[in-house]
Amino acid sequence: MRVQSYLYLGGMIALLLGERVLGTGQMHLVLSGGGVLLVLAALGMSFRDMAAAPPDQKGAHQLQLIFGAVGVVSLLLYLCSTDLIIDKMTLSEDGEHRLVVALSALWPIVWLAGSMPFVAIDRALAESPVAVVSSRVRELSLGWLSAAFALALLFPLNFIASDTNERWELGYFKTAEPGTATLGVIGSLEVPVTAYLFFPAASDVTEEVQVYFDQVEGGNLTVEYVDHALDPELAKELKVRNNGYVVFVRGEGDEQQIERIKVGETFDTAKRTLKKLDGEVYEALLKVARGPRVAYLTVGHGEMYWSSDLSPDRKINDLKKVLRQLNFTVRELGLTNGLAAEVPEDATVVIVLSPESALLDEEITALNAYRERGGAMLIALDPGGPALTELLTPVGVGYDPAATLAIDANFIPLYNGPLDRVNIATNKFSSHGSVTTLSRNSKAAFVITPAASVIEKLEPATGKNNTTMRTLAATWADYNSNLKFDATLPAPAEGETTPGAEERKEWPLAIATSGPSTGEQEFRVVVTADATWVSDFLLLQNKGNAQLLIDTLSWLIDDESAAGTVNNEKDVKIQHTKEGQGWIFYSTTFLLPLLLLVGGLARVRTRQKRN
Repeated sequence: MRVQSYLYLGGMIALLLGERVLGTGQMHLVLSGGGVLLVLAALGMSFRDMAAAPPDQKGAHQLQLIFGAVGVVSLLLYLCSTDLIIDKMTLSEDGEHRLVVALSALWPIVWLAGSMPFVAIDRALAESPVAVVSSRVRELSLGWLSAAFALALLFPLNFIASDTNERWELGYFKTAEPGTATLGVIGSLEVPVTAYLFFPAASDVTEEVQVYFDQVEGGNLTVEYVDHALDPELAKELKVRNNGYVVFVRGEGDEQQIERIKVGETFDTAKRTLKKLDGEVYEALLKVARGPRVAYLTVGHGEMYWSSDLSPDRKINDLKKVLRQLNFTVRELGLTNGLAAEVPEDATVVIVLSPESALLDEEITALNAYRERGGAMLIALDPGGPALTELLTPVGVGYDPAATLAIDANFIPLYNGPLDRVNIATNKFSSHGSVTTLSRNSKAAFVITPAASVIEKLEPATGKNNTTMRTLAATWADYNSNLKFDATLPAPAEGETTPGAEERKEWPLAIATSGPSTGEQEFRVVVTADATWVSDFLLLQNKGNAQLLIDTLSWLIDDESAAGTVNNEKDVKIQHTKEGQGWIFYSTTFLLPLLLLVGGLARVRTRQKRN
């Protein structure tokens, strides 16, 4: 190609970058203005060549100049579609919209009709600068004009496809398979439970549900397939209005317990539930397999709560939701609820979440009495909290609220600064029952504990204790809050117990204690060095944190059959970054079309050489 083609194409690319990529700013003006000058320079050179050409060759040069002018007209049409011109027109809002749409569809077509023949003619003139056959040039230009119009057909086709809005579901789909937690609950059923599946015989949904229940049927779980239209009496008894339901039934008469799962009758309505069917079945089976449970959460001392006024790292709406899914009734336990006297007899577990002020002596006494008669407690601590010595020492746990655990490697980057060093992630789990599932999956599962305090294992008053979760070996206890590892520390002030140096080691993050009681079962207590792991900030955001809660509660209430994993086949969201989206834009805008152009030119050149 000759110089004018390079000027023409360079000017058009500069205009594209200035108008469609930058849009505003000084660089936008430089690129757009420079692009216009390059295009005009290319046309000027073409006009000069036409004036200097012999009479029998002027036709070819005139044709190139005409197509170059058509390309300039496309730029004028684009200019008319911008706010610079539209705002000066006295048109209605609907009229402006129609004009902008028409011009936006027209100027790319005109640009193709002018630019493609212009470059093709210039290439022909470059190959035969002396003997130019005007008829051959006209034929060549018409061929490239036809190609331009064919390419322009993509614009109406794209509009038609967008207008009809047809959608094909090509996403991932798979019905969830039974998890170990669900199989554990089914294996521990002490009384018969019947699962009635209300689905028609011939249905895609029936096939998916049948595949799942064929794997769980057995023992005390019986599965029966029912069509709502063929057995209306049973449907009325179980309060099922139509097909598309799974109903679990335990017992008869007044003692009958029923749990329903709405799946959906058609595949489009059912596929969302099918992906999480195992979780739905697990939750329903827990309700019919066990009696009601009550989880008491202490209040009145600045504990974490489900109030909307709290920040996500102190809010526990998700914890409340998970407890209800595990068949717990959630209740408050504070001074006004009788904590100073005793823990209610119906308490299945008592949860103490990061109190900010000390508990009364009477409240400590009531909690210790509850533990001594075989109670279960989960105590989550944070740096800077009250000592709780009378509550922790009997279960063999020491607590230092003056330090925060930190690590300068393998932390979770949330703030992109030194503060991230307290975001500890760990996969160091023992084989204890309170972390049994995490221990089996330690290569893939991890728990996040932001701002963990320092706890240590002591000799319990009765029973035995185990460190069930530890930090990584590079962790240290930060006593001066500078988030840096200090080999030496200043001498502590009078009354303080700060050590002389900070130490890197595996620090305990959770300690579980069990021992004899005055009741029918042993007491069980789990103490964690952090409380934020059960907050809305993390509990359902990291599978490891949710699994730790399930395993811990299952061990505390001595129901380890409910521990394990619940399968979920939800799609994994593709995370788009600004950098990644930039690559997608530029590769589809420039790289792919350029590759197609180069491949086509190489193919044409190879064919010409062969001919």
